Amino acid sequence: MNRIIICTLVVAAVAFGLPIHADPPTAPATQLTPLMRMKLEKSKSILEGLTMEDYEKVAANARGMRLLSMEAGWNVLQTKEYASQSRDFRRSADLIAEAAQDKDINRATLGYVAMTVRCVECHSYMRKHRIELMSLQTE
Repeated sequence: MNRIIICTLVVAAVAFGLPIHADPPTAPATQLTPLMRMKLEKSKSILEGLTMEDYEKVAANARGMRLLSMEAGWNVLQTKEYASQSRDFRRSADLIAEAAQDKDINRATLGYVAMTVRCVECHSYMRKHRIELMSLQTE
């Protein structure tokens, strides 16, 4: 008899739409940090500058990318691989800025491609090692 009463109450609760508590929604994985948002905007500006042959825009945004990579929020990990990825990124940003200063569109474009590859490789590294990296940060 008790089973019937309990089942009836559960069915009634569902039928009347009583609120059922669930885990709160988590932030979407695609949400960007403010630093990554700035990096993305500067990257877009470099591409725009390259397509318009606006060398000053290219150089200024490449220098801005390098400065962003020096911010404390950039260095989220203290591993050799991450430091190497960051150095390669800075070299690519420097190459873009120097090529833009020399008004060499081809070299600046190749630098942009190299920088983009560095971004993708680093983000891939971060995703593949997320669990390991999180445990390193808590130690």
